[in-house]
Amino acid sequence: MRTRPGICRRKARYASEAEALEVAARAPFPLRPYKCGLCRKYHLTSRTKGMKLPRFERERRSPASAGPPGGSDPEG
Repeated sequence: MRTRPGICRRKARYASEAEALEVAARAPFPLRPYKCGLCRKYHLTSRTKGMKLPRFERERRSPASAGPPGGSDPEG
């Protein structure tokens, strides 16, 4: 799907993917950066179906990142 000119003008633009990822990591909902074919900058989108998610979002969604119940290491 291509970004339409009106959408591109309304969205925040980020000079690098790393800058866009920093903003996405602070958002309370999943966001993914993409490079715009019109302005050649990075925008953020909430559309993630079928897309590769950034590492921080995969870790946020992973049940393993929650840690063991009870807060202690059972093997320790």
